[in-house]
Amino acid sequence: MPAEAASGWVDVSRPLRDGIPVWPGDRPFHLRIRHESGMVISSIETTCHVGTHVDAPLHVMEGGAALEDIPLERFLGTVEVVDAPAEGPGIRVGDLPDGWTPGAPRVFFRTGSCPVEAQVFPAGFPGLDVELVGFLVEAGVFLVGIDTPSVDPVEGGELAAHLALARAGVTWIEGLELSGVGAGLHEMVGLPLPLRGAEAAPLRVLLRRAG
Repeated sequence: MPAEAASGWVDVSRPLRDGIPVWPGDRPFHLRIRHESGMVISSIETTCHVGTHVDAPLHVMEGGAALEDIPLERFLGTVEVVDAPAEGPGIRVGDLPDGWTPGAPRVFFRTGSCPVEAQVFPAGFPGLDVELVGFLVEAGVFLVGIDTPSVDPVEGGELAAHLALARAGVTWIEGLELSGVGAGLHEMVGLPLPLRGAEAAPLRVLLRRAG
């Protein structure tokens, strides 16, 4: 569970470490540390879709916007954390609290289905139902996050939620770790690495209870 700092900020990112599960067939994360001439020098190799990361439309749309085209202000501001214990492969509007509507233009969904200590890539986690994506777009949401490795389930190989979000111009974050924060409104700070031309990048996300 993330620790809360004295300032109230909680880190809701998954620590990058050797052995962190990545999408099957993707390049694993590896940290290499060398000791040379009295110095410590480290390097990494990894997929960009590792831990807590943001996807750009380029990931699923040929010629789509790359990482640097996402407005940075999307990652700064008020976000609502919503409990979403989905019973199927996709979180639906009916899985959310009765009468719920977004209280902020950024929404993070907490399913609790993917523990941060996991050593293998999880199976059976929920993504986002396309109907829910449409509901969020109609409500003016422009940033969506989830505590699973993907907004689409691994089974089936379809990318319906990815494509719906990209076509609607909504930014999405995958792999959050939301066990240490409560539902409701929070302040958010979380910027991706500036990987020019990339379709994804890790980012570190901090939340603090609003008000």
